[in-house]
Amino acid sequence: MSNGDTLRVLELRPKSNYDAKLFKLKTGWTLRFKLVPLLYAKNVRVFTEYPLPGEPYKRGQLRELTWNCRTRQAVWDPDRFIDIQLDVAGAFRFVYTVGAVQDGPLEGSGYFVVDPQLGYSPDGITCLTYITKLLGPLAEWKSRLQVAKESGYNMVHFTPIQQLGSSSSAYSISNQLRLDSAYLPGNYVHSENTVTYTTRSGEQKQLSIESGLLEAWKIINEMKSEWKMLSIVDMVWNHTSFDTPWLFQHPDAGYNLVNSPHLRPAYVLDVALAQFSREVAEGKWVQQGLQPEIRSEGDIENTKARLRDHVIPRLRLWEFFTVDIELIMGNFRTQVYHLNGGTRPRKEGRLKIIQDPLYRRLRSSVDPNEVLELYNVDWPGAVCFEERIQHCYRALSSELNRLNQEAMERVQGQLYKALEAIAGTIRYRFLASHGPRIPKVTEKEHLVPRYFCVLGSGQDLHWQDVESQNGEYVLAHNGWVMNADPLTNFAGEGSHVYLERALIVWDDSIKLRYGNGPRDSPFLWDHMTRYTQQMAWMFDGFRLDNCHNTPINVAEGLLDAAREVKPQLYLIAELFTSGEDKDSYFVNRLGINSLIREAMVAGIPHDLGRLVYYYGGKPVASFFPPPSGSMLKPSVTHAMFMDATHDNEPGNIQSHCVYDALPCTALVSIACCGVGSCRGYDELVPHTIHVVEEHRKYGHWHEDTPSTANHISVVHKTTGIIEAKSVLNALHYDLAVQGFNQVYVDQVSDNIVAVTRHSPSTHQSVILMAHTAFKSPPSHTIPTEERPCTGYSHVPPLSVQGVVQEIILEARLMDKVSKPHFVKDPLYINGLKAHTLDMRTRIRVEDSKMCRMGHARGKNSEVLFTDFCPGSVIVFRVELFPEACESVQFICSFLKKDANTSDGCNLRDKLEDLCSKLSLLDLNYVLYRCDGEERDEGKGGGVYNVPGAGDMVYCGIQGVVSMVTAIRDNNDLGHALCDNLRSGDWLPSYIVNRLGTRQSTRPLAEALEAVFTRLGALPRYLIPAYFEAIVTALHASLITSALKQMGSFVSEGTSLVQRLALGSVQLFGTSRSATLPSPLPGVNLPGTLAAGLPHFSTGFMRCWGRDTFIALRGLLLSTSRYEDARHSILSFAACLRHGLIPNLLSGGVNPRYNCRDASWWWLQSVQDFCKMAPNGCDILHCDVRKLFANDDVQADFDRSDTVALVSVMQEILQKHVSGIKFRERGAGPSIDRDMTAPGFNVSAGVDLHTGFVYGGSVHNCGTWMDKMGESVQAGNKGVPATARDGSAVELVGLCFSAVSWLAKLYKQGVYPFSGVSLVSSQASSPTLSYADWSTLIKENFEAHFWIPNDRSVASEKEGLEAPYIHRIGIYKDSFGATKRYCDFQLRPNFPIAMVVAPELFTPENAWCALTKAKELLLGPLGMKTLDPNDQVYNGYYFNSSDSTNFNTARGFSYHQGPEWVWVIGFFLRARIMFAHFNGVSLDEALAEAHSVLSAHAQALVDSPWCGLPELTNRDGAECPDSCPVQAWSMGCVLEVLRDMQQVK
Repeated sequence: MSNGDTLRVLELRPKSNYDAKLFKLKTGWTLRFKLVPLLYAKNVRVFTEYPLPGEPYKRGQLRELTWNCRTRQAVWDPDRFIDIQLDVAGAFRFVYTVGAVQDGPLEGSGYFVVDPQLGYSPDGITCLTYITKLLGPLAEWKSRLQVAKESGYNMVHFTPIQQLGSSSSAYSISNQLRLDSAYLPGNYVHSENTVTYTTRSGEQKQLSIESGLLEAWKIINEMKSEWKMLSIVDMVWNHTSFDTPWLFQHPDAGYNLVNSPHLRPAYVLDVALAQFSREVAEGKWVQQGLQPEIRSEGDIENTKARLRDHVIPRLRLWEFFTVDIELIMGNFRTQVYHLNGGTRPRKEGRLKIIQDPLYRRLRSSVDPNEVLELYNVDWPGAVCFEERIQHCYRALSSELNRLNQEAMERVQGQLYKALEAIAGTIRYRFLASHGPRIPKVTEKEHLVPRYFCVLGSGQDLHWQDVESQNGEYVLAHNGWVMNADPLTNFAGEGSHVYLERALIVWDDSIKLRYGNGPRDSPFLWDHMTRYTQQMAWMFDGFRLDNCHNTPINVAEGLLDAAREVKPQLYLIAELFTSGEDKDSYFVNRLGINSLIREAMVAGIPHDLGRLVYYYGGKPVASFFPPPSGSMLKPSVTHAMFMDATHDNEPGNIQSHCVYDALPCTALVSIACCGVGSCRGYDELVPHTIHVVEEHRKYGHWHEDTPSTANHISVVHKTTGIIEAKSVLNALHYDLAVQGFNQVYVDQVSDNIVAVTRHSPSTHQSVILMAHTAFKSPPSHTIPTEERPCTGYSHVPPLSVQGVVQEIILEARLMDKVSKPHFVKDPLYINGLKAHTLDMRTRIRVEDSKMCRMGHARGKNSEVLFTDFCPGSVIVFRVELFPEACESVQFICSFLKKDANTSDGCNLRDKLEDLCSKLSLLDLNYVLYRCDGEERDEGKGGGVYNVPGAGDMVYCGIQGVVSMVTAIRDNNDLGHALCDNLRSGDWLPSYIVNRLGTRQSTRPLAEALEAVFTRLGALPRYLIPAYFEAIVTALHASLITSALKQMGSFVSEGTSLVQRLALGSVQLFGTSRSATLPSPLPGVNLPGTLAAGLPHFSTGFMRCWGRDTFIALRGLLLSTSRYEDARHSILSFAACLRHGLIPNLLSGGVNPRYNCRDASWWWLQSVQDFCKMAPNGCDILHCDVRKLFANDDVQADFDRSDTVALVSVMQEILQKHVSGIKFRERGAGPSIDRDMTAPGFNVSAGVDLHTGFVYGGSVHNCGTWMDKMGESVQAGNKGVPATARDGSAVELVGLCFSAVSWLAKLYKQGVYPFSGVSLVSSQASSPTLSYADWSTLIKENFEAHFWIPNDRSVASEKEGLEAPYIHRIGIYKDSFGATKRYCDFQLRPNFPIAMVVAPELFTPENAWCALTKAKELLLGPLGMKTLDPNDQVYNGYYFNSSDSTNFNTARGFSYHQGPEWVWVIGFFLRARIMFAHFNGVSLDEALAEAHSVLSAHAQALVDSPWCGLPELTNRDGAECPDSCPVQAWSMGCVLEVLRDMQQVK
C-alpha cells in the first residue's frame, strides 16, 4: 500500500471534544496529528496514552508528543505534524492543550482505537457461537467444534467455560478460576499450574492457572494450529452465581444491606412480595378473588389492587425517608430554652430533609442550625416568651409535616411505578405469548422473581434485622434495565431501580460491587483479574457479556490486565445504549473492536439491506485516498453482524419462515464486516436453544456416509443449509482478503435485495441477490423434489457494467416429498428434516437453473431471471470488459498506482514535464480564470456549470479541484458533480477543449485527452473516482510548477506562504479588454493584475493604479516576479498625466486621474522594486514612452520619443509641489453617473509649511476610501462617503517615504535630481531639496497628527478644534479636512504611514495608537474602517440594498465600518516594527502576528476561490458583495509573512 493508503490524518480543531466519536485505525498504519489553520499560531501541546516502543501501556499516563516542523519555533509552523506508528492494539486517549504548561487550558480530547493483528482481517471473520455446556465432555469437544470448521467459520465464540452455578445458566458462574466439572472425568484431580506470557513491552511473566482449564486450552490451541480457527470467550464481570462459595467469605463483593443501605426499602418490599406470592399459592387470597392461576388482565388488576391497598401500605416504606417529628420538636424546644430566648428577625427559607445515610426508619433529619435560624424568631403579636415559642413550635411542626408529606408522596410515586412494573412482569410470566406462560403461582414459581437473596439459610430477615449487621448476607441480584443510562450504576445510591421494580432480574446471579477501584473491594478485583488474565492467555479475544451494565472503570481495569497478557486481544461486546455516540464512548474507553449487531432487528427486507450497507464498507466507486493521506473522520463501530444470536430466538425460522434462513444468512455473509451465527441456525433448529434450560448436546460432525448420515446425533454437509453456508463463509473471507471493501445495496423489489461487493483495485464485483421470505410464500412458489422449478420470473433484470464470469453460488431450500414433522430429540439438538438444499457452485450462467443472459445493451450485460422464487440466493462474479480493464491499468499506471504497465507512467512523466514548462501566465489560464475573464476572450467560453450544483468558481483546473476536493473528503458520491460525470464526458471534454484553444497549452490538452479517452472507456460508475484522481494529480503538478517559478521564499515556504503566493497566479493574467499600454514601441505586455475576482476581472474595472501598486510588493516582488513588476511600473509610468498615475488604466486609452494616492503608491513600488529586485535601481534609467505629450492631448500610441523613468518620477513630485488642478476629461455621467459636477474637479498640492501633500474636496474622494453615494431615495447620491480631503495620513507617510529615499539616492549619485523647483510666492528659496522636504514633514508630523493620550493635554494642543476629539492616544486620519471632525476619526490608515515612514513616529505614541487600533478596529480577517463608537459607524456593506437610510443605502457604509483585509497587513507589520521600542520582544510580536494570521490561513483553506476577500462585514461575517479574492488582500498579508521571515 502507498503512504496515502496507510496514513490517516486527524485534524485538531479548537474547543473540540471527540470523546464520543470513534476514530478507528489498524495496526501498521500511521496516525498523523495536524492542526487546522485556526490553531497553527497557538502553542498546542499534544499528549497521549499511546506508549513508546517497548514501553508498557499505563492507562491515564499521558506523554507529550513532539511536533515535526521546519521553522525556528514549532508554534509558528502551520505545517507541523506529529506521526505515530501504530503497532500496539487498544484504545488510547489523546488530549491537546494550549499554553506553555502541561495543565494549560484543554483545547480538545478524544480517543483512537487500534485494531489488533489476528491473522484475519476483522472484515473477514466468520464466527460461530457455541453454548459451551452443550459441547459435553472435553473428549467430545473437537468433533462438535468441527461443525464450525466444516461450515467455513474461522472463529468460535464460547460462552463461559467455568464452573456454572446450580441454575445451569450458561452465564451464571460459581467459580471463575476452574473449568466446569461437567467437562472432566468424574475422578479428575485438579491442580494449579504456571504458564508464561510476554507483555507488550517484551517482559516475560508467569500466570497461575487451574489444570482443567489447561486441558480445555489444549483443544482450543489445536483448533487454532490445525484448523486455523480463532477463539473468543464470554467474560462475565457483572455478576456471579448466587451459590458462589467465596461470597460467604466476601459478602462485601456484592450489594448488600450493610454496604448499600439504600437498598433496604427495596428489600422490605421484595420480602413482602415473596410472602404475598406464597400466600397466593396457598390460596389465602381466594376470598378476595385472587386465585393461584393468573388467567386474565382482570386477575392482574386484582393482584395490583391487593398489593396497593393491603400489602404495601403495611410496609410503611416512607419511614426510610422521613423524619421523626416529635424528636425534632423536642430537640428544638430544648435548644430554645437553652439559648434563654435568644431570637432574631423572621427570615424566608425552607427546610430540607437530610437523608439518613444508613436508611433507618424515621432517622432522616433536618439541619438543627437551620431550624433555629428559621423558627426561633420574633413573632408579631406575641406578648410573652411562651406565646412566642408556641407560635414557633406550631410553625416548625407544620413545616416538618410538609416535608414528610412530600417524602411520602415521592415514595408513593415510586411505588406506583413499582406496581406497574409488577403487573408487567406478571403479564409476561403468566399471559404473554412470548413469555414462559407459567400455569399457576406456586412455592417455586412466584408472581414475580426475587430481587434479593440471603446467603446460607436463604431465610429472609425479620424486619427488625434489616438494619442490623446480618444484612451483609442479603445480596442484590443482577439483571438489566430497559432504556437505562449505561453509565449509571442502577444498584448505586440515587438509583431507584430496585424499589421501583424496574429491573429485569436474573435471580440466579448476584450483582458484583467493585466500587471505585481495588481499594474498595480488594478480593473481588484480585479474583476477577486472575480470571480475566487466564482467559486472555487461553483465547484470542473476549466477548463482553452485558457490557452496558459493566461499570466502565471495572471494564477498563480488567481489560488493561488482559492486554498485558494478550496485547493483540480481539474484543467484541454486547452493548445496548441509547445511540451511536454512547456506543462510541464505550468503544473508546474500552478499545472494543466490534459490536454485536443482529439481522433479526430488521422488520422488512429493506431494513435488512440497510443494515448490510450501514455496518460495513465504503460505497462502490468511492474516491481514492489522496497521496497526502485520508482525513480520519468519525466512523461507525465495526460490526459483528449475526444472522442470529444464541440468546435470542432464530427469528427467520420461528417468526419469518424456514425459507428465509438462507437469504437472511446470505445477506449477512455478504456484509463487509465481521459476521457470525449461532450453532443450530445452519442446522435449521426451529426453536431457541435456551442458555439456561437447554441440556441436550450438539450433534457431532461426520462425513456424509449412508450408514451414519441420518443419525440424529450427526451433523454433515447436507444438514440444513451447512453446505451453502460453507460457500458463503469462504466467499466472505475471500472478499475481505482480496479487498472487496466497497458495497452497494439495491432494493430490487419489496422482497429482493441485491448487494454488490466491489474491489477498488481490480474492479471485480461480486453481486449477491437474495429473495427473502419474511412471510411464508404461497405454496406454488415453493420448489419441491417433485417440482424443482417454480417458474418464478417476476424479477427485474440485473444490469451489470461488465462481464458475468461465473455464478459462484445458486441455492434455495426445496421441500422433500415426504415432509417429516419436526420432533425435538431428547438427547441431541436437532433441526428440521423436511427440506433439502438445492445448490450449485462455480457454474456458467448457461448452466444456471435460476437465470440466463439477456441481450447486451451497450456496455452493459443483462441477466434475466427464469426461476428465482422466495428463498433463492444467487451470487455472480463480474469483471470489467477487456477494454475497460486495459484502461484501468493505464490510468492506474498514470497515477503511479500500478507499475505493471509503462504507458501510463510515460504519459504522466510527459504531463509533468509539460506542466513544468508552462509560464506563470499559462498557469493562470490553466488553473484559474473566472467566468468574466474567460468570456472576455471572445471565444464563447465560461465557467463549467454543474446542473444541481451551479457554476464552478474558475474555468481552470482549480475550479474543478475546489468542488471535487470537498466531495472526495466526504466521499459524497451523490453530489451533482458525480452525477454529471457519470452521465457524460462533458467536463473532461470541456477541460481538453479549453486548453486546446491556446497554442502554449495545446500539448497539455493532448496529453490530458489521452488519459481522458481511457477514462471514457470505464463503466460510468467508476468515472468520478478516477476523474478526481487524475485532476488532483494534474493540479498538484501545476501548483508545483507555479511555486518553483516564484523564488525560494515561496517554493520553500510554508503552506500559508504558498497559498498566498498563488494569488499572484490567480490574479495576474491576460485580458483582451484590459491590457497594459506598452512603455516602448514594439514591446507587448500580455499580463495585468486584476484588482479582484470576479467583480474586477475585465475591462476598465480590472486594472487599477492604486490596487496594482498596493499589491505589487506582495504579489509580484515577494514572489520574485520581477519582470511582471517592472512592466507594471513602466506601463503606468507611460500614462502619466497632470503629474498623476491613473486610477483606472483602461489600457491607456481613457484612463481616469481621479485619485490622489495612486502616484504615491506607484513611487513606493518603484522604491520597493529598487530594493528587492536584482539590480533593481536599473529601472530608474529605463526608457518610457509617455503616451501624453502634455496634459491636454489624447494618448498617442505611435510616439517614439522616450524619457527615463526618473523623469516621470520627478514630474510627479514637481507637479505636486507646483500644484495640480484640472477638471476630468469627459466629466459627466459618461464616466461617473453618480458624481456631482464639482466632484470632477481634481486638485492636489504640497503645503510648504508642513511638507504635507494635500488635495481633494468634499465633492470627491481621492483615496482608497472612494465610495460615492448612489441612492436617490436616501439622498446620498453624489455625496462622497469618505472624502478624506486635506492631508490623508497614509499619503503624508508615502510622500515622506518617497522624498527621503530620493534624497539618499541623490546623495549616492543614483538619482539625478536634488529636489523640486518652487514657483510659489511663499517660497523663500527657488528649490526644495528632498532632504529638506523630508525634514519638513518629519518636524511637523507628530505635531499635527498625534492626539495625546491625555485628554486635557490633547484639548490644549488642539485648541479650538478640541471639541472634535473623540479618541485620545491615536493618530488623526487626516489633517486639514474641510469637515474638521473627519480629521479626528479613528481609521486604520495610520499604520500604513508607520510601515512606509516609521521615522515620522515617536515609538511610544506609535505603540499607544496601535494598541488602540488593536482594541477597537482589529477584526478576525480585516480592520474596521471606522471607530465603532463613531456616530456613522456601520459594520455591514450591502451595495445592492437601497433604502432611505443615508448612511447605508446602496453601500454607502463601504468604508464606514466594514472590515477590509488589506490594511491588516500594514497593521501587523507596524506592530512588529514598533514592538521592540516598547518593551515587547520580537518573539511576542511575531506570535501575535501569527495568531492573527491563523484566521487568514483558515479562510484560504475554506475558500473555493483559494483567496482572501476584499472585505468582511462586522466581526468577520461574510460580505456577499465583496470580491472573494482581492489582490491587495493577498499581497499585503503575504508581505507580513515576508517581513516576519526577514526579521527572524
